[in-house]
Amino acid sequence: MGRSVVALGLCTMMLCLVALPSMQAHEQKTLSVILLDDGAVYGNISDPSFVQGNAMWFKMEDGTENATMVARLDVNQDGVFNASVDFESGVMMESCELDENGSLVDEECIVSSTYAFPSNASTGMYTYWILRDHNTTVTMWNYTIYVHEDIHEEDGPSPGDCFGAGCETSAAADEDVNSGVPPDEAILQILVILAFVAIIFLSLSIRKDRLSGKSLDSVHASEDE
Repeated sequence: MGRSVVALGLCTMMLCLVALPSMQAHEQKTLSVILLDDGAVYGNISDPSFVQGNAMWFKMEDGTENATMVARLDVNQDGVFNASVDFESGVMMESCELDENGSLVDEECIVSSTYAFPSNASTGMYTYWILRDHNTTVTMWNYTIYVHEDIHEEDGPSPGDCFGAGCETSAAADEDVNSGVPPDEAILQILVILAFVAIIFLSLSIRKDRLSGKSLDSVHASEDE
C-alpha cells in the first residue's frame, strides 16, 4: 500500500496545482523624491506607471547648515493635513552623526522616509507637502501625485525580460506568440496531463496491491488445508 499512498499524494498535489487560479502579484516600485533647498526635484507627478501598491521615498539632500525637512501626504484626499489619518515623516536631516561603532548618536535622526500606498488605495490625485525649516524659518511647497489603477496585463515583457533595442529575437518565443496559447494556459495543460498520468499509476498500483493480497490469501488457505 506504500506505493498507493505515494501515488495518491502525487495525484492530490497535481490536482491542487491545477485548481489554483492564475495570479500575478504586483511588483512594488518605489519613486525617489529628492528634497533640495528649493523643494522637491520632481514636484508634481503624473507618471502613469505610478500605480496602487507603489511607494514614495523622500530623501533629504539639502546640505544647508541647520536645515531640516518634513514630508506630509494627504492620504484621505480631503485636501488638508490631519495628523491622525494622513502620513507625516519624521524630521529629516541631510546626514546623521555616528559614533565610533557606527551607531547613531541620536537614535531619532533620519535622512529619509517612505510611504507605501496600499494595493487597494483610491486612485486619483493626492496632495503632498514638503516643509523646510531653516533656523526657525519654515518654507512649505505643495505638490500633487496621481495614483493610477494597477491593471495587470498579460501582454508585454515580464519582470527581468529583455525588450527593446539590443535584445535578440527568439524564434521559439515567436512561435509561442503565434500559437495563441498563453504561457499560464500551457502550464495548466501540462499539469492536467501529469495529474492524469498520476491517476493511471494510482489505479494500477491499487489493482496490483489487491491482486497480491488475493494471492497471499490463497497461499494461506492452501497451507491451512
